[in-house]
Amino acid sequence: MPALYCRPMRACAVLCAVVLLASACSDPPTREHDQAEGALAAARAADAAIYAPDEMNSAIAALQKYDTAVTQRDYRLALSLALEAFNSANEAAKRAGNEKAAARSRAEAMAAELDALLKTAAARLAGTSMPRLSVPTAERVRQNIPIATQALQEARTRLGAADYRGVVSQIEPIVQQFRVDLGGAAPATGRGRG
Repeated sequence: MPALYCRPMRACAVLCAVVLLASACSDPPTREHDQAEGALAAARAADAAIYAPDEMNSAIAALQKYDTAVTQRDYRLALSLALEAFNSANEAAKRAGNEKAAARSRAEAMAAELDALLKTAAARLAGTSMPRLSVPTAERVRQNIPIATQALQEARTRLGAADYRGVVSQIEPIVQQFRVDLGGAAPATGRGRG
């Protein structure tokens, strides 16, 4: 007779496990959703939409799917999507921080190089630095100095506004043109001829 009592007890244990599991998923995982929303807000603050758009879009899409899963009362899927959104948002914030730092470094270096190239151009035009520029090149450099000076001022404003990609896109062509015109000359040191 003990075998007869074991089957109902096993069946009861399995049934209890199913009921407990079902009750654990009887409500939407709002805590996980809120955590994902918080991570998404942090990613937005880190400019992830600019510097980590794939990860940001993945987090947003997972939260949108979460809403659909909750509407369909599929709370397990909703939990999985909330966790996915949380992880994607955290990854977006991390990558955005790294990408933004790299963009800032590049923008600052490019602005510094343009400043040095302007000084070199002025020295070469004044004849205080060698080699002298050809007449056509000197004329082109003279015409480009005011444009480059204005671009450098705007770049410094953009640096202050953390628009690092804007700085690079604005002054990179100018820097390249000065590099060509000055023949890859080293920046002027202010010592004159020597």
